[in-house]
Amino acid sequence: MTTRRKVKAVHRDFMAHVDALIRLDTQNQSRYRAGPGRPSSSTISKRQLELLTESIFARAYSHLEILIEDVFILYCYGKPTISGKNVKSFLAPKNTSHARDMIKSGMNFLDWNTPDIVIKRSDVYLEDMNPMKVAVTTHRAALNDMRKIRNAIAHQSSEARLKFKSVVLSNLRAAPLQELEPGEFLLQSVPSSQNQYFLLYYLNLMKSVANTATG
Repeated sequence: MTTRRKVKAVHRDFMAHVDALIRLDTQNQSRYRAGPGRPSSSTISKRQLELLTESIFARAYSHLEILIEDVFILYCYGKPTISGKNVKSFLAPKNTSHARDMIKSGMNFLDWNTPDIVIKRSDVYLEDMNPMKVAVTTHRAALNDMRKIRNAIAHQSSEARLKFKSVVLSNLRAAPLQELEPGEFLLQSVPSSQNQYFLLYYLNLMKSVANTATG
């Protein structure tokens, strides 16, 4: 990220990535062939759809992490929100790279996917109730769920699976008859919405986080 980059550009890039992933999901859904039989060159099986769904979710989540980091750093450098509001920073970095180094302060890496850490970091470096803090605080529960889903996709540790199972049980009205894979869960209908499954629900929620965070 360069010093001249604006919050608006980060937001625009994120939205373009997520919209492209939504279009890809629509294509995947249209190619899905239910029932027995092998998929052809123009159709995909249930398991293939599930794996593609996991990939879409993981990619979108990665883009959200990038947005949160880039926008946070831009605010620390003194860049305004999309609407032009200034966000007070308690740092005085020379550029965005310097801002990142100041925040990193000896740590091996910066965690941008744990809501509580982002909120605490916001309290330390930015004015209270800045757009980033508002966005993460407002959607903290869903962001925590998304983090657990991403971790279950990324690796198969018993801890990741257990946390993912808690997301499934808390979001579905009835416990599934058998343990679900992340892709299976993401294709389940959202109980509160007849026309939306969890993948689309989370992708749209990511867009809401981005809209609020960038002001």
